[in-house]
Parts: sequence; structure tokens; C-alpha cells
Amino acid sequence: MKLHRPSLDQLPAIARAWEKVLATSPHPFRQQQLDQIVSDPEGYLRSLDGKVDGVLLRLEDGSEVAKLPMVTRYMWVNDEPAGSISYRWQEGGTKLPPHVLGHIGYETFPWHQRKGYATVALREMLEFPRQAGMPFIEIVTNLSNGASQKVVTNNGGVFIEEFEKPSTSGGGRAYLFRINL
Repeated sequence: MKLHRPSLDQLPAIARAWEKVLATSPHPFRQQQLDQIVSDPEGYLRSLDGKVDGVLLRLEDGSEVAKLPMVTRYMWVNDEPAGSISYRWQEGGTKLPPHVLGHIGYETFPWHQRKGYATVALREMLEFPRQAGMPFIEIVTNLSNGASQKVVTNNGGVFIEEFEKPSTSGGGRAYLFRINL
């Protein structure tokens, strides 16, 4: 597995992967990614490097907010996408808006899960906040997602607290972890 910034000719493979995921697990953010890949592929590629230029993000409760800058890379295995990982930030420090659940979010496509790809991807993605001078990053996992919790702890994550996610992020209980950089 390598962490990869895709090229324009690789976007159809990524779109097919998101379509496959959405068929069994709909989610507004996933759908927005797919919509942008299809409608504005060049804009989507720019967004992978933090260039969001006033793009709005539709939250799970239907509200819209300005999308934070983020660096997104794809886990790439045997010439196909295996998942994605993003580092997002807000200028001026470590604080994030309430609707943003952590500095890093990742998803391994179901047909590539349980192979260690997310653990490696997180380890490599931590270089972006390190280079930005962040003292730590925070990651949120669902209570039931033991695999994700293992990815975080394997990368030095320490449990901070259990909390209630805001309705803008679907609600429910979650765990907050911190990785000191």
C-alpha cells in the first residue's frame, strides 16, 4: 500500500469505488466527494491539496458550512484505490469547529479492510500536521469501531474521552483520541 495523490486519469477508478461504497452505506460526505469528482474533476484534484476556495460542505443534518482546508490522499494497492485519508485544519491552532470530528479522518473501502492499510496510511499522513507545526492531532472513532481504535492506538493515540457527537455529524456516542506529535 502506498499513500497516493491521484491523477485525472485515475479519478474514474476512485468514482467507481465511492459508488460501490455508497450502494451499501450512503453518507452525505461520500456523496459530495463523488458528485465533485464527476462534475468538477480538476477542482476535486485541487481540493486534495487543501485548496477549497469557498466550497460548502453539507452536513448530516442538512446544514451547510465552509469546508475546511484539508489534504487528502488515497491508499493505493495494485493500481486501485483502497481507501482515503484526510488531514483537516483550521488556521491559527489546533481548535476545530464543533462539526469537525478530528484533524484526521480515514476510510478503508470494505473490500480492502483488515489488511493494515489504514495503520500505515495514518502513520504517513501524520507528516502533514508535523510539517505544519501542530503539537498534536485528534481523531474520533465510533464506539463500535474497534478496528479504527486499533489503527489510532497503533500510531500512538491515547484515549481522551467518550462524548456525544453533534447532530451535524449524525449524533451518537464516540471516542476522542489524541496523538502527540
